[in-house]
Amino acid sequence: MKICVSAMGRDLDAQIDWKFGRCPYFLIVDPDTMAFEAVPNENSIDVAGRAFCIAHPESLLNKGVDLVISGNIGPNIYHLFHTAGVDIATLTAGTVKEAVEMYKSGGLSIIGAPMPRRIKEEISMLEARSKSLRQELEQVEKRLGELRK
Repeated sequence: MKICVSAMGRDLDAQIDWKFGRCPYFLIVDPDTMAFEAVPNENSIDVAGRAFCIAHPESLLNKGVDLVISGNIGPNIYHLFHTAGVDIATLTAGTVKEAVEMYKSGGLSIIGAPMPRRIKEEISMLEARSKSLRQELEQVEKRLGELRK
C-alpha cells in the first residue's frame, strides 16, 4: 500500500497542501513503515497562475499509489485516478503524518474507486496467464493427436 499526500514540504511534518495541482511536493508514504519519498511537483504554471498538472498523475501511478490525500483535486485528475483504481480522500489541514495516521485509524472518508488498482493488475496478470495456458494446452493436444495416429 502506498499513500500520496499533497504537501507543502518534503517530510512527514510538512503541512498538507490543499491544492493538489500546485503543491510543491507529493509525499509517497508506506503506512505500515512510515517510510516515504518526497517527489517534487514539476507542474507548469501559466501567467495567470493556473497549474497544468498533466504529467504528474501518471508518474504517481507509476509509483504504485493506492490512495491520494489532498484538500482539493480537480475533475480531470480525479477522473484519471478514479479510473485507475486509486482511492481519494480529502483533508485540508494537518501534517502528512497526521493524515496517514487518520487513514490508519479509519478517520478519513475515502472516495472509493470502482475497483482497486491492485485487483485490476491481478486480473490483467491472470488473463495473460490464462491465454498462455490455453495456447500451451492446444500445443499439447495437437502433439497428442499426432502421436496417436
